[in-house]
Amino acid sequence: MTRFVFDAATFVRPGYEADPGEYSDETRAEIARLRELYPELAHWGDLALGGAFGDMSQDVLSISWAHWMFEEREEMFLGYCCWRQTRGKWHGGIDFEMLERTDDWK
Repeated sequence: MTRFVFDAATFVRPGYEADPGEYSDETRAEIARLRELYPELAHWGDLALGGAFGDMSQDVLSISWAHWMFEEREEMFLGYCCWRQTRGKWHGGIDFEMLERTDDWK
């Protein structure tokens, strides 16, 4: 069975997958924490990882940046990344159950 690989190009233009982006020191620290919580995305640059987290915050939670999600791993974030990569744009709003069932990446 082929192991699922998260593709940073889902959230940034091809060629920018490892780009550091332009973030404040505080935001870079939060993105570093995302890398700890989600080793599946550790190979992504800050631009892609921050973009994915910002998109998830907006698409799912209807806020700009989910600051409280840096305390513990929430697999619905990986479900969101997987959904976007395999199914396209998210139109499900706040549907944590759907994202948690999106487990193609496991």
